Amino acid sequence: MTAICIVLGLACLLIFLSLRDKDGSSGAAMVKSFASLFFIATALAAIAENQGGFRPDHLEPVLLIIMGLALGLVGDIMLDFKIVYQTNIKDSDTYTWTGMAVFGIGHILFIAAVAMLYGFSAPALLAGMLLNGVIFGISRWAMKMDFGKWYTPSLLYGFLLSIFMCQVIAACIRIRPLGAGLMFLLAGSVLFLLSDLVLSMTYFQAKDSKAMIVVNHLLYYFAQFAIAVSLKYTPVFLAS
Repeated sequence: MTAICIVLGLACLLIFLSLRDKDGSSGAAMVKSFASLFFIATALAAIAENQGGFRPDHLEPVLLIIMGLALGLVGDIMLDFKIVYQTNIKDSDTYTWTGMAVFGIGHILFIAAVAMLYGFSAPALLAGMLLNGVIFGISRWAMKMDFGKWYTPSLLYGFLLSIFMCQVIAACIRIRPLGAGLMFLLAGSVLFLLSDLVLSMTYFQAKDSKAMIVVNHLLYYFAQFAIAVSLKYTPVFLAS
């Protein structure tokens, strides 16, 4: 069932990418929403197929991951509204603010789930802050990105992306045996960061070509599906 959800989701993604251009369309946005529904369906199927079973104390972090994925769907819709229904700058900004906030809350839930499952790492928190600083330094001064009024919210959102990835990396270093659940979470966190780096180039460097749109969405959906699939294996390898 997990594999079927992934295949159907990727099929919707390919249809969306064939329809989507830099000006967007309501039809493409609808197809993208279906693609996003399938990474939530994949998470539910992964839970159903998990062979290790769930203890009651495992339920909360698993629900946090599902809620994070659901917020990803909401964020997808908001950012597509920004493109399809932007009649003025105010509307466009509202959709951007909302989408960024929703994705940010989703990453807070992912971070909380990782902390509950594998423990929270203070060094990983510091590493995430450092990584985010390096990324923004390169983006501003080497790549000449113009964040404008979006600098502070982008910095905060980038911090959450970096913390999520660094916390998962810390868990991979610490937890043995290294289970498939952690490996899928690691892949998801890395791909998520990469997808938003590409997205920032389309937003703040005006590189909104068809190729950049395709790369951004492929990275993003593979990230979400990887996080969803992690639930098929995670409970087997939870820290006691």
